[in-house]
Amino acid sequence: MMMRGLIFLSISLLSIQANALSWWDLWYTSDQQGQYLMDKGQFAKAKDKFTRIDWAAAAAYKAGDYKRAADQFKELKTEQGYYNQGNAFAHMGKYEQAIEAYDKAIAIDPVDQDAMDNKKLVSDLLKKDKEKEQTKSQDSKRKKNKDKQDQQKQDQTNQDQQNQDQQKQDQQKQDQQKQDQQKPDQQNQDQQNQDQQKQKKQGDVQSEAEQEQQQAKEQWLRLIPDDPGGLIREKFLRDHLRRERGWYQ
Repeated sequence: MMMRGLIFLSISLLSIQANALSWWDLWYTSDQQGQYLMDKGQFAKAKDKFTRIDWAAAAAYKAGDYKRAADQFKELKTEQGYYNQGNAFAHMGKYEQAIEAYDKAIAIDPVDQDAMDNKKLVSDLLKKDKEKEQTKSQDSKRKKNKDKQDQQKQDQTNQDQQNQDQQKQDQQKQDQQKQDQQKPDQQNQDQQNQDQQKQKKQGDVQSEAEQEQQQAKEQWLRLIPDDPGGLIREKFLRDHLRRERGWYQ
């Protein structure tokens, strides 16, 4: 019984809510409902209730739906519509489009001070944005140039280092070649020195032999007698010794 009671109560509440909605739609128009929601600050709901473009655009503007508001204000084709369209564009940061909308409003009403004031304000914002963009572009360009210069310096440093390394290697190669060339020369010089020393030793030995031969010769000569007969006999002996020992006068 309790479960049936709960079900009946739920059905009754749904029926009352449906009747209330029907009563709301029955006694209030969409624009009146939108106005009610606007008064309650429910702008997002209100923008979908209004059938009047200007009211729907105002609700969309207050709800922060600036794109929809701009499109709807444009449809009005009035000084107020273009003015509010400019405001919507300004909120989106589309300053150039906002200026165009203000110009249209001023063209319809040349004494629209609000439109002129807002146009000046937006023009200043646009100018500052362009200056910032230009400064940003210049900074980016300077940074690229600096990076390029730094890279060129680094490349030059690397090239200089490579050149130094290459020169060092070439010098080492030349030094090695000189050493290799000097080795045979030194060997030849050493060989020549050895040959000279050998020849000198041989010369010394030969000199000693010659000295010995000279001394022996002198000794034999002293043995030669003074008489002619003895001189002849010793001469034969001397010639014999020369042939045997290789002496030469």
